[in-house]
Amino acid sequence: MTSFKKLLIANGYIAHNIRIAPKSGHIITKASINGYEGRFIIDTGASASCVNQDLDEALQLQTHLMDKEIGTASGSLMPRIAHNNTLVLGDWSHEDMTLLSMDMSFINNALAVERMRAIQGLLGADFLIAAKAIIDYHRKLIYMKP
Repeated sequence: MTSFKKLLIANGYIAHNIRIAPKSGHIITKASINGYEGRFIIDTGASASCVNQDLDEALQLQTHLMDKEIGTASGSLMPRIAHNNTLVLGDWSHEDMTLLSMDMSFINNALAVERMRAIQGLLGADFLIAAKAIIDYHRKLIYMKP
């Protein structure tokens, strides 16, 4: 019988390692945005991918203020938005990524309480859809289609 991994690879998917945080259950991965590497939570409950606003310059983001508020775990806020960014996870890349730039201190403060390292952002449903992502929790892999 063909393994799940072999089946996906045979169908053009790329495998990328993820980490499941033992305390919180968050899915953590390394990724780069516009050449800047960082730690990101793959957030299956987030609709949009977000980065910490303190990194706008390092990430070379061309942002502008959004015309509407968004809801977050800590309430509502008015983020900045940046289009046409390059997101790379291992051998997979997407060159037209839209990102929301916002204060993510509430997330990093919560992670610090759990003695977890800070993240640079969240990869949400927009990323998961663009990547046609399949998460294998048991093997700690995410499969993405170029």
